[in-house]
Amino acid sequence: MTITERKEREREERRMQIISAAEHLFFEYGYDQVSMEQIANEAELSKGTIFFYFKNKEALYFTIVLQGIKLFHQKISDAVHECEGPAISQLTALGMAGIRFSREYPGYRSMILLFKSGRFSLDQRESYNDEVTEFISHSEAMISLTEDIVESGVEDGSIRSDIDPIELAIIVRMMISSVMDKSPEFVWSLKRRDIDEDLLISHYLNLIESIVRGNGSIDV
Repeated sequence: MTITERKEREREERRMQIISAAEHLFFEYGYDQVSMEQIANEAELSKGTIFFYFKNKEALYFTIVLQGIKLFHQKISDAVHECEGPAISQLTALGMAGIRFSREYPGYRSMILLFKSGRFSLDQRESYNDEVTEFISHSEAMISLTEDIVESGVEDGSIRSDIDPIELAIIVRMMISSVMDKSPEFVWSLKRRDIDEDLLISHYLNLIESIVRGNGSIDV
Protein backbone atom coordinates (compact mmCIF):
# COMPACT_ATOMS: atom_id res chain seq x y z
CA MET A 1 0.00 0.00 0.00
CA THR A 2 1.38 3.39 -1.00
CA ILE A 3 1.55 6.38 1.35
CA THR A 4 -1.21 8.07 -0.64
CA GLU A 5 -3.46 5.01 -0.37
CA ARG A 6 -2.82 4.71 3.36
CA LYS A 7 -3.66 8.36 3.94
CA GLU A 8 -6.83 8.01 1.90
CA ARG A 9 -7.86 4.99 3.95
CA GLU A 10 -7.16 6.86 7.18
CA ARG A 11 -9.26 9.81 6.00
CA GLU A 12 -12.16 7.51 5.17
CA GLU A 13 -11.88 5.76 8.54
CA ARG A 14 -11.89 9.13 10.31
CA ARG A 15 -14.90 10.24 8.28
CA MET A 16 -16.81 7.07 9.20
CA GLN A 17 -15.83 7.57 12.84
CA ILE A 18 -17.49 10.99 12.76
CA ILE A 19 -20.59 9.67 10.99
CA SER A 20 -20.93 6.85 13.52
CA ALA A 21 -20.70 9.29 16.43
CA ALA A 22 -23.26 11.63 14.87
CA GLU A 23 -25.63 8.74 14.16
CA HIS A 24 -25.48 7.59 17.76
CA LEU A 25 -26.29 11.05 19.09
CA PHE A 26 -28.94 11.93 16.49
CA PHE A 27 -30.70 8.60 17.04
CA GLU A 28 -30.52 8.88 20.83
CA TYR A 29 -31.38 12.55 21.37
CA GLY A 30 -32.74 13.89 18.07
CA TYR A 31 -31.12 16.16 15.51
CA ASP A 32 -32.00 19.47 17.15
CA GLN A 33 -30.66 18.46 20.56
CA VAL A 34 -27.14 17.63 19.34
CA SER A 35 -24.26 20.06 18.76
CA MET A 36 -21.08 19.68 16.75
CA GLU A 37 -19.14 19.88 20.01
CA GLN A 38 -21.05 16.88 21.35
CA ILE A 39 -20.31 14.98 18.15
CA ALA A 40 -16.61 15.80 18.51
CA ASN A 41 -16.63 14.52 22.09
CA GLU A 42 -18.46 11.35 21.08
CA ALA A 43 -15.98 10.72 18.26
CA GLU A 44 -13.05 11.62 20.56
CA LEU A 45 -11.81 14.14 18.02
CA SER A 46 -11.28 17.87 18.05
CA LYS A 47 -14.07 20.14 16.90
CA GLY A 48 -11.77 21.44 14.18
CA THR A 49 -11.35 17.93 12.81
CA ILE A 50 -15.12 17.52 12.59
CA PHE A 51 -15.44 20.75 10.60
CA PHE A 52 -12.58 19.67 8.32
CA TYR A 53 -14.69 16.74 7.16
CA PHE A 54 -18.16 18.27 7.40
CA LYS A 55 -19.03 21.92 6.84
CA ASN A 56 -21.74 21.91 9.52
CA LYS A 57 -24.29 19.73 11.29
CA GLU A 58 -26.64 19.77 8.31
CA ALA A 59 -23.93 18.29 6.09
CA LEU A 60 -23.56 15.44 8.57
CA TYR A 61 -27.31 14.97 8.71
CA PHE A 62 -27.68 14.75 4.94
CA THR A 63 -24.92 12.14 4.82
CA ILE A 64 -26.70 10.05 7.46
CA VAL A 65 -30.21 10.37 6.02
CA LEU A 66 -28.85 9.29 2.63
CA GLN A 67 -27.45 6.13 4.23
CA GLY A 68 -30.87 5.53 5.74
CA ILE A 69 -32.85 5.86 2.51
CA LYS A 70 -30.35 3.62 0.70
CA LEU A 71 -30.83 0.91 3.31
CA PHE A 72 -34.61 1.34 3.21
CA HIS A 73 -34.64 1.05 -0.57
CA GLN A 74 -32.45 -2.07 -0.44
CA LYS A 75 -34.65 -3.77 2.16
CA ILE A 76 -37.92 -3.34 0.29
CA SER A 77 -36.33 -4.19 -3.08
CA ASP A 78 -34.91 -7.42 -1.66
CA ALA A 79 -38.27 -8.33 -0.11
CA VAL A 80 -40.12 -7.80 -3.39
CA HIS A 81 -37.60 -9.68 -5.51
CA GLU A 82 -37.50 -12.61 -3.09
CA CYS A 83 -41.29 -12.90 -3.05
CA GLU A 84 -42.76 -15.63 -5.22
CA GLY A 85 -46.31 -15.50 -6.43
CA PRO A 86 -48.62 -12.87 -7.94
CA ALA A 87 -48.13 -9.13 -7.66
CA ILE A 88 -50.58 -8.84 -4.77
CA SER A 89 -48.17 -10.95 -2.69
CA GLN A 90 -45.28 -8.68 -3.66
CA LEU A 91 -47.30 -5.69 -2.50
CA THR A 92 -47.82 -7.30 0.89
CA ALA A 93 -44.10 -8.19 1.06
CA LEU A 94 -43.25 -4.55 0.34
CA GLY A 95 -45.51 -3.41 3.16
CA MET A 96 -44.04 -5.89 5.63
CA ALA A 97 -40.50 -4.86 4.65
CA GLY A 98 -41.33 -1.22 5.31
CA ILE A 99 -42.76 -2.03 8.73
CA ARG A 100 -39.74 -4.18 9.62
CA PHE A 101 -37.42 -1.37 8.60
CA SER A 102 -39.19 1.12 10.86
CA ARG A 103 -38.86 -1.32 13.75
CA GLU A 104 -35.29 -2.48 13.15
CA TYR A 105 -33.88 0.94 12.23
CA PRO A 106 -35.96 3.52 14.15
CA GLY A 107 -33.07 5.98 14.09
CA TYR A 108 -32.83 6.02 10.32
CA ARG A 109 -36.61 6.14 10.08
CA SER A 110 -36.71 9.25 12.29
CA MET A 111 -34.04 10.91 10.14
CA ILE A 112 -36.01 10.14 6.97
CA LEU A 113 -39.19 11.56 8.50
CA LEU A 114 -37.30 14.71 9.48
CA PHE A 115 -36.15 15.11 5.88
CA LYS A 116 -39.71 14.72 4.59
CA SER A 117 -41.18 17.05 7.20
CA GLY A 118 -39.95 20.18 5.42
CA ARG A 119 -37.55 20.95 8.27
CA PHE A 120 -34.88 21.88 5.73
CA SER A 121 -35.29 24.36 2.88
CA LEU A 122 -33.73 22.23 0.17
CA ASP A 123 -33.66 24.92 -2.50
CA GLN A 124 -31.27 26.88 -0.27
CA ARG A 125 -28.94 23.94 0.32
CA GLU A 126 -26.82 24.00 -2.83
CA SER A 127 -23.87 22.58 -0.89
CA TYR A 128 -25.77 19.32 -0.43
CA ASN A 129 -27.18 18.95 -3.93
CA ASP A 130 -25.54 15.55 -4.47
CA GLU A 131 -26.96 14.05 -1.27
CA VAL A 132 -30.40 15.59 -1.75
CA THR A 133 -30.57 14.50 -5.40
CA GLU A 134 -29.56 10.95 -4.50
CA PHE A 135 -32.07 10.83 -1.63
CA ILE A 136 -34.89 11.91 -3.94
CA SER A 137 -33.70 9.40 -6.55
CA HIS A 138 -34.02 6.51 -4.08
CA SER A 139 -37.40 7.79 -2.89
CA GLU A 140 -38.68 8.02 -6.46
CA ALA A 141 -37.34 4.54 -7.21
CA MET A 142 -39.39 3.12 -4.34
CA ILE A 143 -42.50 4.87 -5.64
CA SER A 144 -41.82 3.45 -9.10
CA LEU A 145 -41.37 -0.02 -7.60
CA THR A 146 -44.82 0.19 -6.02
CA GLU A 147 -46.32 1.42 -9.29
CA ASP A 148 -44.68 -1.44 -11.21
CA ILE A 149 -46.11 -3.99 -8.79
CA VAL A 150 -49.60 -2.53 -9.13
CA GLU A 151 -49.37 -2.48 -12.93
CA SER A 152 -48.16 -6.09 -12.94
CA GLY A 153 -51.02 -7.00 -10.62
CA VAL A 154 -53.55 -5.45 -12.96
CA GLU A 155 -52.08 -7.54 -15.78
CA ASP A 156 -52.05 -10.83 -13.85
CA GLY A 157 -55.50 -10.19 -12.36
CA SER A 158 -54.38 -10.17 -8.73
CA ILE A 159 -54.96 -6.40 -8.35
CA ARG A 160 -58.12 -4.51 -9.27
CA SER A 161 -58.12 -2.63 -12.57
CA ASP A 162 -60.88 -0.07 -11.95
CA ILE A 163 -58.53 2.45 -10.31
CA ASP A 164 -55.62 4.20 -12.02
CA PRO A 165 -52.48 2.15 -11.15
CA ILE A 166 -50.46 5.21 -10.16
CA GLU A 167 -53.23 6.51 -7.90
CA LEU A 168 -53.68 3.07 -6.35
CA ALA A 169 -49.92 2.78 -5.74
CA ILE A 170 -49.94 6.15 -3.96
CA ILE A 171 -52.95 5.13 -1.85
CA VAL A 172 -51.23 1.89 -0.83
CA ARG A 173 -48.03 3.74 0.09
CA MET A 174 -50.02 6.18 2.22
CA MET A 175 -51.77 3.33 4.02
CA ILE A 176 -48.53 1.46 4.70
CA SER A 177 -46.80 4.66 5.86
CA SER A 178 -49.57 5.21 8.39
CA VAL A 179 -48.47 2.00 10.12
CA MET A 180 -44.76 2.74 9.83
CA ASP A 181 -45.17 6.23 11.30
CA LYS A 182 -47.58 5.44 14.12
CA SER A 183 -47.50 7.96 16.96
CA PRO A 184 -46.57 7.19 20.59
CA GLU A 185 -50.17 7.98 21.51
CA PHE A 186 -51.37 5.28 19.13
CA VAL A 187 -48.99 2.70 20.65
CA TRP A 188 -50.11 3.71 24.15
CA SER A 189 -53.75 3.35 23.10
CA LEU A 190 -53.12 -0.20 21.88
CA LYS A 191 -51.44 -1.17 25.13
CA ARG A 192 -54.23 0.35 27.21
CA ARG A 193 -56.75 -1.73 25.29
CA ASP A 194 -54.53 -4.83 25.44
CA ILE A 195 -54.41 -5.07 21.64
CA ASP A 196 -51.53 -7.05 20.14
CA GLU A 197 -49.70 -4.70 17.77
CA ASP A 198 -48.32 -7.45 15.51
CA LEU A 199 -51.75 -9.01 15.13
CA LEU A 200 -53.30 -5.63 14.38
CA ILE A 201 -50.68 -4.93 11.70
CA SER A 202 -51.33 -8.35 10.16
CA HIS A 203 -55.05 -7.60 10.02
CA TYR A 204 -54.34 -4.16 8.56
CA LEU A 205 -52.19 -5.58 5.76
CA ASN A 206 -54.85 -8.19 5.05
CA LEU A 207 -57.39 -5.38 4.82
CA ILE A 208 -55.20 -3.46 2.37
CA GLU A 209 -54.80 -6.61 0.32
CA SER A 210 -58.55 -7.21 0.25
CA ILE A 211 -59.13 -3.61 -0.89
CA VAL A 212 -56.71 -3.79 -3.82
CA ARG A 213 -57.32 -7.43 -4.75
CA GLY A 214 -58.71 -7.96 -8.25
CA ASN A 215 -61.59 -10.21 -9.27
CA GLY A 216 -59.15 -12.56 -10.94
CA SER A 217 -56.91 -12.79 -7.90
CA ILE A 218 -55.02 -15.90 -6.97
CA ASP A 219 -55.33 -17.36 -3.47
CA VAL A 220 -51.90 -17.71 -1.86
